[in-house]
Amino acid sequence: MANSKGGHFGRILEIDLTHQKTKTVNIDSDTCKQYMGGCGLGTHLLFNRLETKQDPTAENSPVFVGVGPLTGTACASTRCSFVNKSPYTGLLSHAEVGGFFGNEIKWAGWDGILITGKSKKPVYLLIQDDRVTFKDAGNLWGKDTHVTEETIIEDSHDSGTKVACIGPGGENEVPYACVQVERFRAAARTGTGALMGNKKLKAIAVRGTKFVPVADRELFHKNAAANKQFSIDHEGWQGIKRWGTAGLLELKHHVTGSLITKNFQTTWYPDIEEIGAEEANRRFWKRHTACYNCPNHCMKLGVIRGGKYDGLIAEGPEYETGGLLGSNLGIADFDLMMGAIEMCDAMGLDAISTGGSIGFVMELFQREILTAKDLDGMTLEWGDGEAVVEVIKKIAYKEGKVGQLLSKGVKQMAEEIGGEAMDYACIVKGKEMAAHDPRGDKPRGVSYAMGTCGGDHHEGNSPKGQAARCMHNSLVICSFVGGYWSPKMFTDLLNPLCGWNMSEADFWATGKRIRTIERCFNVREGISRKDDTLPKRMLTEKLPEGPKKGVLFSPEEIKKVQDEYYAYFGWDANGIPTEATLKSLGLEFAIDSVKKSMA
Repeated sequence: MANSKGGHFGRILEIDLTHQKTKTVNIDSDTCKQYMGGCGLGTHLLFNRLETKQDPTAENSPVFVGVGPLTGTACASTRCSFVNKSPYTGLLSHAEVGGFFGNEIKWAGWDGILITGKSKKPVYLLIQDDRVTFKDAGNLWGKDTHVTEETIIEDSHDSGTKVACIGPGGENEVPYACVQVERFRAAARTGTGALMGNKKLKAIAVRGTKFVPVADRELFHKNAAANKQFSIDHEGWQGIKRWGTAGLLELKHHVTGSLITKNFQTTWYPDIEEIGAEEANRRFWKRHTACYNCPNHCMKLGVIRGGKYDGLIAEGPEYETGGLLGSNLGIADFDLMMGAIEMCDAMGLDAISTGGSIGFVMELFQREILTAKDLDGMTLEWGDGEAVVEVIKKIAYKEGKVGQLLSKGVKQMAEEIGGEAMDYACIVKGKEMAAHDPRGDKPRGVSYAMGTCGGDHHEGNSPKGQAARCMHNSLVICSFVGGYWSPKMFTDLLNPLCGWNMSEADFWATGKRIRTIERCFNVREGISRKDDTLPKRMLTEKLPEGPKKGVLFSPEEIKKVQDEYYAYFGWDANGIPTEATLKSLGLEFAIDSVKKSMA
């Protein structure tokens, strides 16, 4: 890359699975500065590579795995980002995931991996610095993610090799299949697992040995240490280091009134004490674990002793997994909840969409819209954890009526079942909402309704918050750490790292640019104001009990959110970026395709 001083290598590894060939794609310094990396760079690449309405499973449709300038440096808590057009929603989707996988990509000397084509037989990629080997994965096809990871690491003869792989869910192209990273981390919500299955790509294994270039090493390391110390001294929220995100299970039941319960019928779940952080601490957790250079160590590793799941080692529960596969399904048995979480990880399924789909069918069963006859004789009733674990496996293999039905996800199930089923479909832009009821947690409703991916709890709770989150996802830093840093703390890192002179105004302009090109991608796919909303239940049904009893998210509130959001980003009243905005952000290349999509 011309004029590169640090942070980026200025090159992407492009892999063609069809012909088993690779090439280096150079990225110029201006593009690196305008889009940073991760989600931002991936969106820029996909916008320019994909035609409008292009099938995400087409041979030339890519999957991008990106890192940022801070990844692999002394900066705390850096990650990687999976970016693709989702086969589930048909929209741009991105998933950020922790662990050490992203750092190995960076240490191998790449700013990202762009995967195209389709292999004729199962393969996995072994990337060791510049060397790429296409490995036969025939012996791994059909294996769960745990066995797959262990086998690849053993075959690599290097315990430092990091693996991202799919399970049976991805192989069978369940549209909400995820990529499992280093066993317990999931790049979910994007359908990337289904795309990898479609490409016959079982896994990506990476090992790197290079150093990230730094323009001013002394100043960068001084500022990186100061930022990390800030995060050591200041928790994102009280208790995250002690309790992880599992501590939110009790909090959102008792205090905020936003705990997902029985497909969003209520937020009140007294049995939360049986499956929450207190219970995990009493009888399950053994140690804290952390991603690369992270002072938060929010992950909790444990083992079940006794009973049917005796010896099960697992990480969690987290708030989302415990909510979607616990209170959402009426489960009050801790071991069964952990069994369900672990089954999702092993099968390579998005725990949020899986829990959302099962909860939706349980409500239809409750209302006698579906019966055991529709579900292979199964009675999917609230609290039946044994049935939940069994159904998760059936979803991954699309086994029987019940597996085939639930593998479609809530939107398609509701459309096919018809009648009043859509009234109980808690989805945004075609995807299940996460575990936060927006009637009790209204800022989270902004993330769900206005975010790029739809139903996503992690896209920012205000217009400015979403611009900031675009920066976090493009610098690819954990929001539990970087999400509490000021823009100056970021520019204090980026300027000595990259040799830039980036101001706080530049920081915000870059966030707006990235969010707006994401919007342009989705506008080409038909997204507009009509889609920036919440499900019918959130707008018409008041919470029946709990701390926020009587509250709903009114249509007037949604309109106010939309108007403020469009004004902040410079989009028109229909949520379409204006020509003036695109020019001001250096996105002139998007003007014609946005205009064509509106014609």
